[in-house]
Amino acid sequence: MREEDKMSISFVRIDDRVLHGQIVTRWSKLKPCKGILIIDDIIVNDSFQKKIFLNSAPAGVKVGIYSVEEGKERIAKAQSVVNGYFVICKTPRTLVNLKKIGADFGDKVNVGPMSARPNTLTVGRNCSLTDDEILAFQELSDMGVSVEFQLIPDEAPTSWSTIKNKIDKLK
Repeated sequence: MREEDKMSISFVRIDDRVLHGQIVTRWSKLKPCKGILIIDDIIVNDSFQKKIFLNSAPAGVKVGIYSVEEGKERIAKAQSVVNGYFVICKTPRTLVNLKKIGADFGDKVNVGPMSARPNTLTVGRNCSLTDDEILAFQELSDMGVSVEFQLIPDEAPTSWSTIKNKIDKLK
């Protein structure tokens, strides 16, 4: 197989809803998607959530749910095949943990919805962050990962630096 034929990881997204129609109908039209790797240490141990997510993908798209440790191995396997894979996590901390153990998911992350919750700071439409999430996004940025907030493909992305400047003004 020629190196230029590999698609491997075509999209990395943080989305608190994980896998839903927007991911499979909108983003997969723009990025190759033959499989989805959901990486989350809580979901992997919750049989009810696993069943929901495993049955949420359209026909022909494989879904796997993995812990961070397993995710590192699965990402490495996905990097070596022709198919395009999405990596989806609920939180930025998961991606930081993956990077820290040597996972190579690329250098760009898309951030989707992060709903308002207790102890969050609202920094954009459908984007509220905890202090740990803010720290994790900064860690990703410091690791050389480009972080872009973009709910849907039709919207212009907002960079982490723009969000960080807004956070600094709000605090």
